[in-house]
Parts: sequence; structure tokens; C-alpha cells
Amino acid sequence: MKKNINIAIVGLGNIGSRLYKEIISKKKDIGLKTNTNINIVAISAKNINKKRTFIVRKNIFFKNPLDVTKNSKVDIVIELIGSSDGISKKVVESALKNKKHVITANKALISKHGDYLASIAERNGVNLEFEAAVGGGIPVLRTIKDGLATNKINKVVGILNGTSNYILSQMQKTKKSFKNVLKEAQKLGFAEANPKFDLDGSDVLAKIRILSSLSFNKKISKNICLINGIENIELKDIDMAEKLDLRVKLL
Repeated sequence: MKKNINIAIVGLGNIGSRLYKEIISKKKDIGLKTNTNINIVAISAKNINKKRTFIVRKNIFFKNPLDVTKNSKVDIVIELIGSSDGISKKVVESALKNKKHVITANKALISKHGDYLASIAERNGVNLEFEAAVGGGIPVLRTIKDGLATNKINKVVGILNGTSNYILSQMQKTKKSFKNVLKEAQKLGFAEANPKFDLDGSDVLAKIRILSSLSFNKKISKNICLINGIENIELKDIDMAEKLDLRVKLL
């Protein structure tokens, strides 16, 4: 007999909306592979009337996301609001304290409050999962925690932000300005309406702090980290790098 798993999605931005559609369209495949019935029983977002490519069922919509965390039907809360504090933190805290498993892609939240939230999860016998916060498509966090548990890691380096990498690659390929490529990325859904954290390096900083914590068993303070983004990169920088047979990347 298949096990029923009831989930709540909090936040319907690009990631939340895509997740919703993926679960609905692939529910049968997921069930066959995991022997479970995945049911979306609660949704919370800023605006139920926002134009979307799918219809949000009013009977499962919660205006207050904290109400979702107290709903007895919910087994897992998926937090996709973003930001390190405010309602994002409150939702995760409340869900864990109400003995709900939590999945989040919120790298800012985990890099700042990960240890604290993990302790709440442990006390309440539930899981706090954040694989999607860093390189979810690889995946890398579980690889470090489990597959490389006995290995000594000396260095972690990589391209950790898809938005900035897309912009830099397109500038090189099309010879268009930073501003024009950013607009195209936003239209295609590769960049948020407000891409500040992707462009100024904040997103990468949060991710590398999570990776460093897992790799070296030590939390790195944000205050001692040097951070640079790509918002000041111009086409002439891309051209100069090409002349030197180099590429501009945010590592």
C-alpha cells in the first residue's frame, strides 16, 4: 500500500510555481518510484489573484503562512519564500516546532540560522532538508555529507549562481550590454524581478558558507568574507578577457 505524504508549499515565486507544476504533472511517476502518494494540501503566497500559468485552488490556500505550519493534515512544509529572516524564518521555526518536516531552498536562511534550526529539528524528531539551497541539480550537499564523509576536503570552488553565469555567458556570446542581457534573463525567468542578491555576490556568499560549513566542520562568519558581484562588469571587460584567452566568471 502506498504511503500518503501531504505537503504544503509556502511561496509561489519562480521556484515555488515550478515545483507545484512538477509535482502535479509527475505525481504518477513519483508515486511509482517512491511508493508514495504525494498530495499538495496547502499553499500560501502573497497574492492568490496573481497571474500564473496554473490555477491556485482556493480551498487549499492560506493567506497566513504560519497557519500552514499548524495544520494537522500537513506532513512536510516546503519553504520557498527566501530571505534570511522575517516570515521565512518564522515559517520554518513554527513548522519544526509543530513537528513538521521542512524542505527549503533558502540558502540565506540556512547560512545564517542553519545550526539553530537544525537543533529545533533534532529536538522535535523531524528533518530539516536543504539540498536545493546549493547546487540542487548536482546534487552536492548530500554528496559532501554522506558520500565524502571520510574524505578530507582541502578546497571548495565553483560556479554557484546560475543567473550571473547566464548573464556573463550571454554577454560573451551576443556582445550585448549587461543591462540588455539582464532584461532578457528576467523575461526568460532566469533572473528574478529583483536580482540584487544574484548580482552583488550575496547569493554565492550564502552558498559558499553552507558548503564550507559542511566541508570543514566550521562556520565561517559573514564579516570576514570578501564579496564581489558582477553588477559592474562591462562588455569591454568581457572583450579584454577574450583577447587574453580568458573568461569572466563569478567563482
